[in-house]
Amino acid sequence: MSNFQNRTRVVYFRLSEDEFNQFKDLCARQGARNMSDLARSAIKALTSHTPDGLAADIAQRLQQLENSVERLNQTMAQNGPEREA
Repeated sequence: MSNFQNRTRVVYFRLSEDEFNQFKDLCARQGARNMSDLARSAIKALTSHTPDGLAADIAQRLQQLENSVERLNQTMAQNGPEREA
């Protein structure tokens, strides 16, 4: 979505004072121009990932981690217990 796209729809929601302060701090940390930009980016990120796609991505990363741990265990077993002098 272009920054110059004409936006005609408005969404309102309420925040507690604490939520507002956290959101404002997050805007500063993320370098967002304003709260609207950060909220828009967050919504785009949430809607661009389907729950199934996200679950598949997590499952793939978990499998990669399990494979890495298994290789590490095999390497350690081949080298035997070594002690530092």
